[in-house]
Amino acid sequence: MYLKLRKHVSTRHVIQSLVAMIVVYIGITFVIFINQIANNSTPILNRPAGVEAFLPISALVGLKAWITTGSFDPVHPAGLVILLLAVTLSLLLKRTFCSWICPIGTLSEGFAKIGKRVFGRNFTIPNWLDYLLRSVKYLILFFFVLAIFFGMSGLDAAAFVQSPYNMVADIKMLKFMQHLTSVGMIVIGTIVVFSILYENFWCRYLCPYGGLLGLLSVLSPYKITRNLESCIQCGQCTRRCPNHILVDQASRVWSPECTGCLNCVQQCPSNDTLTFESQLGLPSLSPKALAVGILVISVLFIVSAKITGHWKTNVTVEMYKQILPLVDQIGH
Repeated sequence: MYLKLRKHVSTRHVIQSLVAMIVVYIGITFVIFINQIANNSTPILNRPAGVEAFLPISALVGLKAWITTGSFDPVHPAGLVILLLAVTLSLLLKRTFCSWICPIGTLSEGFAKIGKRVFGRNFTIPNWLDYLLRSVKYLILFFFVLAIFFGMSGLDAAAFVQSPYNMVADIKMLKFMQHLTSVGMIVIGTIVVFSILYENFWCRYLCPYGGLLGLLSVLSPYKITRNLESCIQCGQCTRRCPNHILVDQASRVWSPECTGCLNCVQQCPSNDTLTFESQLGLPSLSPKALAVGILVISVLFIVSAKITGHWKTNVTVEMYKQILPLVDQIGH
């Protein structure tokens, strides 16, 4: 059992570490690119398209524009591709984007581990307050869906995609992180502290994208499935679940909070009692098979986007040189 658990943890953590290294590379490359533009020199490194993964609102507006006008976002196409990837993974393989790929999810796990080391455990929130707090991410999601998909016309969405503000959204994001205000530091610091104290605080209570992917993941054919006959009711699966799902009380886990991390499957001491299983006649997925599936789908999305010209922005280096000095005035 010990070897089995270690194998699973390393499988998911290797993917998380790989994604984390890619994110760090993207961040460093983007900073260098912007500094080269600011110095009016010829960029040695190209702008990394993956930085658009951190522009979720732009991606949602781009999705609205694409659906209504048929025009794929030319300014931040990679952001829309990554959004579509996350949605597809959720529809097929639960919220695995959150627990296997998302760097914020990885950070959240890391903070929780710090809490366990410092305090010996993570604290829990009373059930009544937990239910109330979980609604926050859905309220935030409802606000954005209402504002974008019902409050904007297709032409408005397309106009926003091409607007100067959207063109510099990535630069504004960078400047925000480089020059955090006291309010920004307090907000981020508060989230970090609560993430150390309470496992998956951001993902569980505040992330609207997690809420969206969770709702979509209910439609996934794959779910954690419990064999009622072989279950020994040890409760290890529930104790292991980072999202506090009562796995030991369900025959199939339908909860939108399930991120498909498979911690419960690996913790189960009874062989083949918990499986990541489909009711469509598809084979059940081991952690290794799930990892391969996630990687294959992700690579297919990115490669297809590159081949079809839906990965790199149409904002040229010369355009960046023209708009960079005006970033602080755009949007005000």
